[in-house]
Amino acid sequence: MKNFKNKGLIILAATLLTVGLVACNSTSDPKETDAPATNAPEATVEATDAPTEAPTEEPTEAPTEAPTEAPTEAPTEAPMKDQIGLDIKDEDLKDVMQNIFSGTQSLKETVMFLDKGDVKSLLYPIKDIVSVTSYDGKTVYEEGKDYVIEDGKLKVTENSSIRCITSDKYYNHAGSLIQMNGKPMFWGESQVKQWQVSVTYNHDAGWEGYLQESQLEIYQNFVKKLIAGEDVTVVFYGDSITWGACSTYLEGVEPKQGNYAMLFTEALADLFGYKVKYINTGLTASMPCHPVPTTEYVGGERGTITYVNTAIGGWTSTDGVNNFDKFVKDQIDKYGCDLFVLAYGMNDGGSPATTTKGNFKRIIDGVLELKPEASVMMVSTMTPHSGSNWDFAPIKEQEKQFLSLAKAYTKNDKSVAVACVHSVSKAIQEHKTFNDYSGNNINHPNDWFYRVYAQTLLQTLIGYENMN
Repeated sequence: MKNFKNKGLIILAATLLTVGLVACNSTSDPKETDAPATNAPEATVEATDAPTEAPTEEPTEAPTEAPTEAPTEAPTEAPMKDQIGLDIKDEDLKDVMQNIFSGTQSLKETVMFLDKGDVKSLLYPIKDIVSVTSYDGKTVYEEGKDYVIEDGKLKVTENSSIRCITSDKYYNHAGSLIQMNGKPMFWGESQVKQWQVSVTYNHDAGWEGYLQESQLEIYQNFVKKLIAGEDVTVVFYGDSITWGACSTYLEGVEPKQGNYAMLFTEALADLFGYKVKYINTGLTASMPCHPVPTTEYVGGERGTITYVNTAIGGWTSTDGVNNFDKFVKDQIDKYGCDLFVLAYGMNDGGSPATTTKGNFKRIIDGVLELKPEASVMMVSTMTPHSGSNWDFAPIKEQEKQFLSLAKAYTKNDKSVAVACVHSVSKAIQEHKTFNDYSGNNINHPNDWFYRVYAQTLLQTLIGYENMN
């Protein structure tokens, strides 16, 4: 394996198969407290004087007793991956799907500078730089000339050829939808990347933030189909993030990386040796239908994953309910559904989180009525820019509601869990500013954060720790 690949999956191994019905680690309250320690009372032993003389009597032979059987230990349950015969290798994944939260190299992580001389932290403290390039990878910058490492952070030099937007432009964007300290901040669909650079670097730090837990036990029936080489269909339903807004594939510019739905599906094809057949649904509403490649993606010849993406930008979960028959039912009738990925929330800020939960339930119930054995993955949305006019309060409560809903389904033996992208994005904000990984500086990911999305789904479904 190359050095950017997982090195033993040290961090995630600790989370292996913590079997529960809740889909995520640290769900409703990240500040969980340990159970109070109980101190067992110390045993008191009375001291006795040792005998001063050896005993004069011959010791009598101890009576012989029938040997007792050694207690048998209850057999330990084999890990779920062994129970279902899962044998996949993370080295079969493309570079962009190598686990961001493991290993000692961060690959093509994006960062944005406002002014020359600025210093920015990355996800990990930098040990040494492998490369710094423009967002499209076409321009390579020189260490010492364009940038330097300063206390584990990246500093752009005063005479650097790295483009900087300047604070004056960034904080004086007329008609902006985001404000910071009363100043209108820069935003624009797919505009931010012109000031973002791509950094590959080595580090010694392990990830200490939030980690998504694998839900392989919940999804074992779907994964068994992949192990067996059965043809499967994955259906995506959501808003502009699932549609792929700001991904370079949809824009047709370098590096032409797909959105999270494409990355996730192609990762399954790579791991299990499948082809991906992309369906052009032709469904349009506020935005055109999700554009798909005209040729199949080939990770192998064992089977086919049919990819159906019916996401529409600007939709709320209420729109998802109202358009279910045309955008979901008709597609499932045509192509089937083995895994259904539901990802609304960013546009639901105007509604209580309980309303979004209710809409998700109506959609999931509709899917399970059509396909009772289907697996369902709810995806909580990334956090929007803290200075945007998005209503933050309902969005930050949605994930908790989704987890509660998933628990209710699993109690009824339904394969439903949550990919907690919201918690992941909050953890990343502890290290990086929003403009480092957003495509529009308001509410859309850039290519790097689409990778975070896709990896969170893959971790939820299988778990990197369950790969060899």
